[in-house]
Amino acid sequence: MATRWRVQPFDRDRIAELSRGAGISPLAAHVLLNRGVTDAASARAFLDARLNGLNDPEGIPGVVDAADRLVAAIRRDRSIVIYGDYDVDGVCGVSVLWAALKLAGAKRVDYYIPHRVQEGYGVNPEALRKIAADHPGALVVTVDCGISAVAEALLARELGLEFVVTDHHTIGSELPAADVLVHPRLPGGSYPFGDLCGAAVAFKLAWQVCKGFGDGKKASPHLRDYLVQSLGLVAMATVADVVPLREENRILVRHGLAGVHGAPTVGMKALMRVAKCLDKRKLTAGNIGFGLAPRINAAGRLERAMRAVEMLTTDDATLAERIADELDEVNRRRQEVEREIFRQATEQIRSEGGLNDRGAIVLGRQGWHPGVIGIVASRMVETYHRPTILVAFGEEFAQGSGRSIPGFNLYDAIHQCSEGLIGFGGHSAAAGVRMSADHFPVFAERFDARCRGLMTPELRERVLNIDAEVPLATLDLRTVEELEKLEPHGMGNPRPVFLASRARVVGEPRVVGADQKHLQLKLGQGNAVVKAIAWGLAEKGKGLAHDAELDAVFSPSINEWNGYRSVQLEIKDFLVADVPASAAAPATVAAVGA
Repeated sequence: MATRWRVQPFDRDRIAELSRGAGISPLAAHVLLNRGVTDAASARAFLDARLNGLNDPEGIPGVVDAADRLVAAIRRDRSIVIYGDYDVDGVCGVSVLWAALKLAGAKRVDYYIPHRVQEGYGVNPEALRKIAADHPGALVVTVDCGISAVAEALLARELGLEFVVTDHHTIGSELPAADVLVHPRLPGGSYPFGDLCGAAVAFKLAWQVCKGFGDGKKASPHLRDYLVQSLGLVAMATVADVVPLREENRILVRHGLAGVHGAPTVGMKALMRVAKCLDKRKLTAGNIGFGLAPRINAAGRLERAMRAVEMLTTDDATLAERIADELDEVNRRRQEVEREIFRQATEQIRSEGGLNDRGAIVLGRQGWHPGVIGIVASRMVETYHRPTILVAFGEEFAQGSGRSIPGFNLYDAIHQCSEGLIGFGGHSAAAGVRMSADHFPVFAERFDARCRGLMTPELRERVLNIDAEVPLATLDLRTVEELEKLEPHGMGNPRPVFLASRARVVGEPRVVGADQKHLQLKLGQGNAVVKAIAWGLAEKGKGLAHDAELDAVFSPSINEWNGYRSVQLEIKDFLVADVPASAAAPATVAAVGA
C-alpha cells in the first residue's frame, strides 16, 4: 500500500517568534508548533516537564471519598482487595496502589487479577463471590476496570462488599452503582486532564491516601519518596496503554523514565536485565514499548498477571530475577503464537481476494489465543491500514480484540454495532468484544458495513506526517540533542520526522540485521554526509547504488559507539529520484533552516 507524504504547513514568523521567546532553535520551535505548543511559556513548560506541574489528585471526581474510605479501612484493620486488569496498565496500577497501602500501614491488603482466558476482562461475578468468601465485608477497589460493571456493582452490594471503582476507559450509557466512582472524565467533574491511564488514576488515589497519613496536604516523607519512586511503574503503564504523551502524561513518563534508569527497584532491575535495558545511556518510551512492557503483558496473555505484580513489588532480588526469567520465556512463547496467528490471518485475507473495498478487517478462528489476538490486530492494522478486530472462538463464547487506525474511533463504531454482543469496552484506539460464536458472522458483516460508511478516502490512505523539510547540514549534534529534549515520544507527541530532498547515496548501501531486512547507508547533500539506517526497507532499497538521488523521510537520532557520539538518520521512507510520481510522492514543501 502506497504511503502519502504530508508535510506540515508552517509560518516562518511564528517559528521565529517562538524560537526567540523560548530560547530554542527554529527547528525545535517548528516541531513544537506542530504539536500545538504555540507560546514561549507553554514551550518552556513542555521542555521542562516539572514534577510540580502535576494536578492535585483532589480534582479527580471521587478521589477524596475513595481515599477517605481506604484510610479508614487501614486504621480499622479492615480487609482491602485491589481488583486489577491483566494488562501492563492494570498490573502497574495494582502494584502502585498495593505498595502504597502497605507502606501506609495496611496489614490486610490483597490483590486479585482475573485470568484472561478463563475469566475474561473486567470485574466478573465469580471473582466477587470468591473475594466475599475469602474476605467478608472487604473494601474492593478496582484498577483500570469497572466503569462498565453495572451488574457486578449490584452483586458486590448484595455480597456485603464495599465497592470502589477506579478506571479511565470510555464511560457507557449507564454508570455502575458503586459506593464511589473515580474517573477523570466522570460527568459533572472538572478535572483538567482526562487522558490518564488506569495506573495513573491509581497513582492519584495512592497520592491522596498518602496525604491522609501526612498533614492532609502533603504525604509524610517516606510515603512521598515512595510516590516519586512509583512513577516508574506509572510511566511504563502510560506508554504501554498508548495514551497521549502530553501535559500530565508527559510529566509522569519523563520523571518515571529518569527514576527507573537512575535507581530501579528490585523488580524493575530484574525486568530491565532480561529486556537488555540495564546498560542503556538512557531509558526511552521505545525501550518500554518494545522491551519492558511486552514481558509484563505476556504474563497476562499466557499465564497469570499476578506473577508480574509479585515481581514488581518484591524486595527479594532472587525472587525478582526468577520471575523475570519466567516472564522472558513466556514472552518468547507469546511471540511464536503471535507469528502463527498473523500468518493465518494474512493467509485468510489473501484467500478471500485481498483487501478490496473492506471497511474493516474482522476475522475469527477456533484455536486462536485470546491473549495474543490484540497484538496481531495491531500488526494487521500496520499491514492493511484498516480497523481490525480478531476473534478467538472459545467453548462458551467468542472473545475479540480490536485496534484502530489514526483518526478513527473504534469504540464508537463497535457501539453502533453492539446489538447482540455479550459485552464490549475500550476506547477510540483499542477495544474488546465478547459474543456468542453464532453471532460472529452477523457482527462481522455489520461492523464492516459500518466502517465502509465511516471510512473517508482520507482515512483509507496511509499518511506519513512530516514536520519540515530540512537541509542535512543543519542537523549537527547540538541541534539533534536539543530535539531529544522533546522526549518522551509516543501518541500525541510523535518523534520529529523530517524530509531531505534530492539527497544522494554516498558509497554502496549494505543490507544488515539477522533477518537481512535493514539497509545501512550514507546520505549526502551539499557538503554534509550523514550515516543512516533504513529499518525494514532492505527490499525496497534493492538496486540503490552510489550516487543515486533520492528524497528521504527520517527521524534524526544520536548514535554512540566506543564513547563517540554522532548524528544518525533513521529512515522511514524514501523515493528514488527517477521513479515516476505516484501516491507516495512528497507534497510541495519549503525548507526550514535551523
